[in-house]
Amino acid sequence: MLFLNLIIVFLTIFTGNLTRKLELTNDEIKKNIGKQKEQLTINQIEFSFYNNPNYLKKLHNIYFSFDENFSEKKIFSLSNITNFSNQSVLLVNIQSK
Repeated sequence: MLFLNLIIVFLTIFTGNLTRKLELTNDEIKKNIGKQKEQLTINQIEFSFYNNPNYLKKLHNIYFSFDENFSEKKIFSLSNITNFSNQSVLLVNIQSK
């Protein structure tokens, strides 16, 4: 009976050690996930500022000394191309790979 109790104690210590290693690994993974989420929100904010025409105007004023007349760019999707009644399209950009 004493021998069986010793085996159970050692198995309990062994599984406790493995559980602690898994807990440390999980904590590290949770920290990495938090950092990635924070970076994602920062990237989303930067992307929204980048697509904002006022932000682009401010950048232009910082880097270029001459003034240009900016008119608002209209963004078209594929569904809007069929309704092509607006004749004031200023910029078309097609990227091919």
